[in-house]
Amino acid sequence: MKVPTPQEVEAMMTQMMGALPQSLNSAKAIDPNFLVEQAMSSKASIQNDKNPFDAKTSMMIALASSITLGSQECIQEQTKLLKKMDITKEELAFLVKIVKHAHTSAVMGAAKAAFDTFDS
Repeated sequence: MKVPTPQEVEAMMTQMMGALPQSLNSAKAIDPNFLVEQAMSSKASIQNDKNPFDAKTSMMIALASSITLGSQECIQEQTKLLKKMDITKEELAFLVKIVKHAHTSAVMGAAKAAFDTFDS
């Protein structure tokens, strides 16, 4: 597999997203190979030929993860890409509801230690 150059990755990302995300612009200033690493990570996951999910579902999973992690730039870029993939308002709303439920469940799971300690 041919590894792209940083310039090829930047051109591809700019074409796909309209501009290089600011975080990658900053990373590129330190080491342009960060662009290649980002592209290779995407190729190994979202863009992998063996990915059992379609592109839209994969991007929705990525968006859910970004919402969970609180990455505003990723949330914006992934939402832009999903709009190009025709995500509906209803799909976006349910994605957020699922993430919200997962957060609530995680809080309850984390609180178990407090509950158990209180009752002991």
